[in-house]
Amino acid sequence: MKITHLRYFVLALCLLPALLWAESREEAQALAQKAALYVEQNGLDAAREAFHDKNGEFIKGSLYVFVQQLDGTMLIHGVVPKLENTNHYNLRDPKGTYFVREMAKVVQGPTGTGWVDYMWKHPKTGKFTPKTTYVQKLKGMDTYVGCGVFL
Repeated sequence: MKITHLRYFVLALCLLPALLWAESREEAQALAQKAALYVEQNGLDAAREAFHDKNGEFIKGSLYVFVQQLDGTMLIHGVVPKLENTNHYNLRDPKGTYFVREMAKVVQGPTGTGWVDYMWKHPKTGKFTPKTTYVQKLKGMDTYVGCGVFL
């Protein structure tokens, strides 16, 4: 095997774990949809308990769900409960994107669902990294559920 081929092989081996375990947009969307159904069937109190369960079905790797009101008030945050009952409507990413406002706008659209792109601090690197979040409006509520994935 030539040296250049060996280098590519070693690089591929190094990247393989990240590729195998990296969460996808499809997984984020599926988790948000599952969470929306859970809230609609069980209510917010039961959802809070389920979404906080680190060994439960709503936290998978770096994926977690959150529930937020259209006015930007965080009702449930799967991994950082101290964010609950705080308002994030005016929160901006480093590029100036008001992504919480964008989320509220998307769920008020014709489908009640969609994706919002923004920059967010990656928990492992500490650097602002592109992220996309799938949001879905909850039926009969001024509230939506979301799940994001780093790109």
